[in-house]
Amino acid sequence: MNRKILCVDDEEAILRGFKLNLRNQFDLHFASDGKEGLELFKREGGFAVVLSDMRMPNMSGSEMLQEIKKIDPEVVTVLLTGHTDFESAMSAVNDGSVFRMLSKPCPPEILNKTLKDAVEQNNLVVSKRLLLDQTLRGAVDALAQSLSISQPLFFGRAQRVRRLANELAKLIELKDSWRVGIAAVFSQLAYLSIPQQFVDIVYHKKELNQELKKLVLELPNETQKVLDLIPGLEDIQAILQRIDIQPKFEVEDGSGIRTIASILKLCLDYDFYKEQGHADSKILETFCSRVDSYDQTMVAALSDSLNAESENFSTHEISTLDLAEGMRLEEDLMLEESMLIASAGADVDRALLKIIKNYISCYQDFPFPEKIKVRNPIA
Repeated sequence: MNRKILCVDDEEAILRGFKLNLRNQFDLHFASDGKEGLELFKREGGFAVVLSDMRMPNMSGSEMLQEIKKIDPEVVTVLLTGHTDFESAMSAVNDGSVFRMLSKPCPPEILNKTLKDAVEQNNLVVSKRLLLDQTLRGAVDALAQSLSISQPLFFGRAQRVRRLANELAKLIELKDSWRVGIAAVFSQLAYLSIPQQFVDIVYHKKELNQELKKLVLELPNETQKVLDLIPGLEDIQAILQRIDIQPKFEVEDGSGIRTIASILKLCLDYDFYKEQGHADSKILETFCSRVDSYDQTMVAALSDSLNAESENFSTHEISTLDLAEGMRLEEDLMLEESMLIASAGADVDRALLKIIKNYISCYQDFPFPEKIKVRNPIA
């Protein structure tokens, strides 16, 4: 359990009291005002709890805690206040940035118990996030595998979009970025219901008849029905509902939902244009010219990501039998030149290798091309 606590107070005697009464049970770090406390928090990080006085020079306790919560929403904050600061302290509590409020002077036993509660609260929040992250990743990976078998075209898009969207989220240091990959997979999941003979038409956005148009328009509703059955994915629903809303009509509110929707819109459109054979430079030029449709911060991140990938990966032609985990297909993997097994851009993982092995065992002759182009990470 994380017991790292930042104690901030401009009175040296108070800090000495914290050290005397709390040092045996917590990992204590000290700062003498709000500005110093914020700098220490940014520099060291990893704090479970921040304990702060309300009234301090340079920056008040409530102002510091608000900034700290922007950096790490999971940190638990405790505010010490005198009677003259009561109203402003209560405002901080009501805003949700403060876990507990204590009056000064605070008896050591009450302070000790409060900090134990705060540490346990932080552990609960972090554990819930980790459980949600790991459980949902596993569940979504299982859903993606079903997509890979029945709809390899859309699975390839899901993989490529998820990989690129995760990279953009990393570049902009997005909080709760686990939502990006999950939303990317769910953006393609409903295509499982597309009849096989119409997959190519829908995938490449060719001219659709009225029946197919109606089917495609219903796909987001089908995805929402699936999401309704899974607790904890309310944010994913909100993200998918905003993909086609132009960023100029909605401001990011701090939840990250608007930002992730903008990332997915950009990555989905990039993948579509790339599949049509357009060069990266032309695609980026198009995105830069459409300032109403695309978040230009994300466009800049996309440009950086594409440049980095060109430097970190190399393309080779290898024997199909030499495919290994960690590689990425540079071209479609076809079975007997007629059936798509995995599309260009798909990651070579254990599941794909198992599928290839099973097909080989069912055919007298080798059913795949002898050679295939792949991308390898440069060591």
